Amino acid sequence: MIEKEEAEVGKKIVAAALAAMVLVSTIILAGCGGAQKEENAARPAVFTDDLGREVSLEEAPSRVVSVSPACTEILFALGLGEKVVGVTEYCDYPEEALEKEKIGTFTTPNLEAIVALQPDLVLATGGVQAEVLGRMEELGLTVYAVNPTTFDETLATILEVGELTGANKRAREVVTDMNQRAVKVARRVSEMEAAGKARPRVFFEIYYENNVWTVGKGSVISDLIRLAGGENIGDTESGDYYEFSVEALMSQNPQVYLVGSGSMFKPGDITSRPGWDRMEAVRSGRVYVIEENLLYRTGPRLIDGLEAVHAALYPEE
Repeated sequence: MIEKEEAEVGKKIVAAALAAMVLVSTIILAGCGGAQKEENAARPAVFTDDLGREVSLEEAPSRVVSVSPACTEILFALGLGEKVVGVTEYCDYPEEALEKEKIGTFTTPNLEAIVALQPDLVLATGGVQAEVLGRMEELGLTVYAVNPTTFDETLATILEVGELTGANKRAREVVTDMNQRAVKVARRVSEMEAAGKARPRVFFEIYYENNVWTVGKGSVISDLIRLAGGENIGDTESGDYYEFSVEALMSQNPQVYLVGSGSMFKPGDITSRPGWDRMEAVRSGRVYVIEENLLYRTGPRLIDGLEAVHAALYPEE
């Protein structure tokens, strides 16, 4: 009886997500008919960023510094690469970003280097960068922070940056493509649940050493797992990232094990870890390594991450 009720709840969640995505797609596509009129409309001079800060920017910026790899990917996707004059050492996509002036790291941007580039706009994030935003403003920099934590918020952020930079039309095109691909995933999930397939129990590994770090309900990766049709074991915690004991992991016994790999972490051969062959995901060969940047960076490639997670959860599709 409980399993039946849980299945019904799962179906309602997927149906709601699908309806929301279709609605967003309809609104975006409908808006494209009057795109030229909107492009010619008066551009606002004051914007409110994701941290609730009012930012004055009377004209579209011609010199932009990005202190986030995700922001860099958004700017290039909007065709603004020529206006980007500085990026962090971690901004490695697209390839053209590697040629830009480096202004330090994501967590410790070099403020003197940023000022020297004389940007009209510094595009930043919240979280660990929140403290440095005030210091940037004290130096006379115009700073705008974006802080999406879900797939839908990422779509909204791309539109937001498009308006801020005068690239509205291209932003709508990018978001429309991402949304349409997400709708296809939601439809497949809905169809599979309608056919009686239960959501697989999923564990996502961020980092491993003695214990495992995973993603909680407040992370964008957990949102991707839900949208892709999985049940994130880590959702017992409401935050984003936290430490999970190996004992608890074995007790939860996930059916699918996902791990991000890239410059931040190399997981190695998970199946060879002592005792991990007790886990159903390992025994059934359902351990999947996904490029971390597709999952951690809340930009245009997040849709690639969603599709990769879905493919791992439902390889038969």
